[in-house]
Amino acid sequence: MVRSGSGQCHGPELCSFPKFNMKLINTIRRVATALAGLTLAAAAVAADDNQVVLVRFANAETITAQDLSVYLDRRVDLRSARRNAWGVQTILREMAMTRALGLEGDALGVPRLAERESMRFDDIYGSAMFKKLAKTCEPLADAAAARKYFDENPGAFRVPPMARLSRVMLPTTEKVDGVPAADWLMQQAQAIASGKQKMEDAAKRAETVHKFDAQGDIGWVTLTDDVQILRALASAKQGDMVGPVREGDFVYLFTIEAKRESRPLTWDEAAMSVPTRALNLCRQEASDDVREQMFKKYGVQLDESAIKELFSEKSLKESAENQKKLMESLPKQ
Repeated sequence: MVRSGSGQCHGPELCSFPKFNMKLINTIRRVATALAGLTLAAAAVAADDNQVVLVRFANAETITAQDLSVYLDRRVDLRSARRNAWGVQTILREMAMTRALGLEGDALGVPRLAERESMRFDDIYGSAMFKKLAKTCEPLADAAAARKYFDENPGAFRVPPMARLSRVMLPTTEKVDGVPAADWLMQQAQAIASGKQKMEDAAKRAETVHKFDAQGDIGWVTLTDDVQILRALASAKQGDMVGPVREGDFVYLFTIEAKRESRPLTWDEAAMSVPTRALNLCRQEASDDVREQMFKKYGVQLDESAIKELFSEKSLKESAENQKKLMESLPKQ
């Protein structure tokens, strides 16, 4: 029996356990490090392509795929956004904003911490510069001011459209019954439309191939403007089937099981949230204003074609091949 906390081991089998454990830990580290880069698609990590330029500045600086990969090693909170081109664009805008704020700080003579002087994407310094440049947002003074704000900004107080969705999603590089994912989903859409099968049948079959995301009924979803694929669903009606549609490295098929359209909030519904909403909107406007100023001053341009190429069929195929080679190179346990 092994007792934890004793600080001792008895016999060669137990004493050799820490060595095996370190080997396993090292293997896990290798896998984690490699997979973190591979999920950006091959163009972002392949040795020949890691200098692909994704963002350009007027001073000839660039942000490359390698810069993006290194930045995401540090910004764990942003990694979930890198699954598609729209998410990568969002990350790159933040990187470009951070760099532009750094350039602005240097131009104004704002000192940096000595240990962070070499960082091109210094989030702490960028945040401090943003606070210097952004307009100050003050809370609404009282209930009368809140009601006035509500009356003058009706578009800020709406319930967004919502839909109860059923979904089938597959990686674009995957095959089902030997058929590429997009073609297979098209076959399922035709079969569902003709009444030969149900959406849940396609979801169950897809689940045997891709288990990392929910298949079938995913419940009520807010159709927000800031997510491209959900924005596309906002115009669909209850009972509609949408897809197959590709977004990043996945292809989707949706059915709209139920729909709640957008509507304005009444004063009674919105009253308690007006002060917070007003403050948040002011801060968002301030952020947009500073970004617009910085991007214009430093000539920031995102290369949308290069970003989309990260998720091209060729890049995804290379990524899958690299991932396969990586897994094959790992020591067998």
